[in-house]
Amino acid sequence: MHLHWTKSFSASALHAANCCSKHSSQVHDPVLLDKIGPAAVALGTCLQDLDAIHHQRLWDGLIVLASKIQSNSALADQLLSDFIDGFVEQSLAQRLVGAITEVEASFKLLFPKYFDQFDYRIKPLQDQWAGYGNGFLAHLRRLTRNDAWVKEANVIGVQPILGGAGRAHCEHQSIHIEAVLTNPLAELPEIVRLGWLVSQLYTVAFRSQLGLSPADVSHLLPIAMLIPSLAAAEVLELSKCNEANAELSIEQWNIAVPSHRDVASDLVPMLMDWWETSLKNKSEWSVALKTLAQKIGLTAS
Repeated sequence: MHLHWTKSFSASALHAANCCSKHSSQVHDPVLLDKIGPAAVALGTCLQDLDAIHHQRLWDGLIVLASKIQSNSALADQLLSDFIDGFVEQSLAQRLVGAITEVEASFKLLFPKYFDQFDYRIKPLQDQWAGYGNGFLAHLRRLTRNDAWVKEANVIGVQPILGGAGRAHCEHQSIHIEAVLTNPLAELPEIVRLGWLVSQLYTVAFRSQLGLSPADVSHLLPIAMLIPSLAAAEVLELSKCNEANAELSIEQWNIAVPSHRDVASDLVPMLMDWWETSLKNKSEWSVALKTLAQKIGLTAS
């Protein structure tokens, strides 16, 4: 898989707003919360008004589209076209444009030298991927007996807000990841997070085999690719594939898990057992993913 590295002021600003809106307890910079927080809340409220159930998909869509679209008006129009079915009142569309603009203005005041510093920030991750990326993906292919990943992907580097964060955007063959200079956790180097994000970028044809809605696929893949990614990282001596690191990853990587399952006593043991069974039975990877989807309560449409 060939990665195209992208920097985007707008994507970084929207990522910061998403963090302040959804993960404010993890933002340890009070100045950042004070300066971006109000605009972030306003944008988050606007996205909830657009889609109360799947508003995180709207955040994700904004971040990835912002890396390609310069005009905030065009960005808002594209988001509504891609993610919202039905009529949207003009006043709400205008609110969206205004909220995006306010977020960018607040971010610019905090990071006036963003472009001057960003190439330096992203270089450690680029260098690590150059060293480990091909090996990571090769071991992932071997372990899953699968090669259904996209051939090219965009990596949108964003300003560190949480000290390490990122999400995959399957529908756009993209990921975004915070460009941290050092590894926040020795047990989970950032190159492993990057590999885990990239591992979620399956082709449209493969994703369609799963028989799930796009929202359910977006929920399944971060969970499904956790243990395989740790296993590939262990082969490269980057990390260990064990329950402790799986629990740590779920916490540190903000992986959304079923609310009815306890991570330590229920979810992680189930994931480890599912992975061991998959290796033992040499199941078709799409079948293994469907099995996991059922285990976590996702059903085919």
